[in-house]
Amino acid sequence: MKFWKKIFLYSLILFLLLFNGGGIILIEKIHSENLNTAIKTLMYKYLNVESVMYLNSDYLMNIEVNSESNMKNWMDIIINGYSVNNVEQYSTELYSMENKEITSDLKEKISGKREEILKAKEDEKSFIIRTINNRKHAFVSSVVNLENRDFKLIISKDIQYVYTERINNYKFFIIIDFIMLIILSIGMYIISKKLTNSLVKLSDVSKDIAKGEYNIRVVESQKNDEIGVLEHNFNFMIDVIENNIEELKYLNESKQRFIDSLNHEIKTPITSIIGYSELLLKNKVSEDIKIKSLEYINSEAKRLETLNSTLLKLTLMREEKQNLKKVNLKDSIINVKNTLIYKMERKNINLNINMEDIDIWIDKGLLEILLTNIMDNSIKASDTNSRIDIEGYYNKDTDEYMLKIKDKGIGIPKEDLDKVLEPFYMVDKARTRKNNGIGLGLSICSEICNINNISLDIKSELNVGTEVILAFNKEHFFNEN
Repeated sequence: MKFWKKIFLYSLILFLLLFNGGGIILIEKIHSENLNTAIKTLMYKYLNVESVMYLNSDYLMNIEVNSESNMKNWMDIIINGYSVNNVEQYSTELYSMENKEITSDLKEKISGKREEILKAKEDEKSFIIRTINNRKHAFVSSVVNLENRDFKLIISKDIQYVYTERINNYKFFIIIDFIMLIILSIGMYIISKKLTNSLVKLSDVSKDIAKGEYNIRVVESQKNDEIGVLEHNFNFMIDVIENNIEELKYLNESKQRFIDSLNHEIKTPITSIIGYSELLLKNKVSEDIKIKSLEYINSEAKRLETLNSTLLKLTLMREEKQNLKKVNLKDSIINVKNTLIYKMERKNINLNINMEDIDIWIDKGLLEILLTNIMDNSIKASDTNSRIDIEGYYNKDTDEYMLKIKDKGIGIPKEDLDKVLEPFYMVDKARTRKNNGIGLGLSICSEICNINNISLDIKSELNVGTEVILAFNKEHFFNEN
């Protein structure tokens, strides 16, 4: 069953239970109060008749009370003379203790046992409701003593109007109930359809998304209710999913490029080694060709060795426990500078260091590998007589220490910036091979930054230069306390 149908159906059921239940309770309460009023009125009437009889009992001293005709005449005088039974249509009956009728103005003929007569007792008012000719009548009976003789006095009244009113109330309630049910059905149909319209749209969009159409979004309503929040969260979820899919695609492409590059890096030197070794084995070659072939074999073997050791270094870097210690960042840069001084002197590159002094907690070995790779890349990318600037300062806005290494070299094309950290990725393969590179330097830098929670950012413009920015957060700051 659809959700809107559930809302519609459950609302109607709840309405029927509450409205009808409340209506029945109300009608029965009104009926009960009307019935109690009728009974009290009848009881007051009985007391009135009884009082009139006792007030006029002195008349009985002059007549024979054992004579039923005398008592009948006396009761007629009481009833008619004092208007005991007025327009309200009360009936008065008087019986002997032997249940013999003395007088009665009851218009309805009653067949069968007269429980109201049989239950009449002295000093006790008996009350009973019974059906006579399909009409309800109320009876009050008791024993009265007149001139030392007991009589049974019964006062009755037709109270069918109380039950007729209840039936009329139920008829009226059913009409109101039917009208209200129709109005509620129309209203709940419109409301349930409108409330679930957004859910239907969400369902339709989810089906399209399941088919791979991740660019589809739900039109968000401006209302800040649960549905509006759901629509916003749904779109946010799809954005996250789409980003994750794009990231997975990128990672998959990166992995494929890594496999292709690794295969190329291994296959190329192996092909050269096999080719030159077969040349040496199958042919009589001159000494010059022999030496040249051996040099190629030696060079490609060393290349494989470098590749192996670098990949091993990347693997161990992720598994080895770091040796954290207090390291002065400026001293580490100077150490790296001294290591690379011969390369800078060969290209006449000037290194300018302008940085605030800071001590940090870090693995010194990994830090100097990171700085060495970045500065070495800057040297390789720079032209002769160029300059490399190193700037370091504390950024109060971000609460980080910023280290910037900027060169004036060839730069990196915009389309390659997001790939330069991938293993084996080389922007200029010819230049990299000329410099004996294998495209793992920046990958190692990225891995070291990930291990040490250092933010790495690269900005570059083709033929203008490259700027590498390292951000050290508070966890790296050395505190004497």
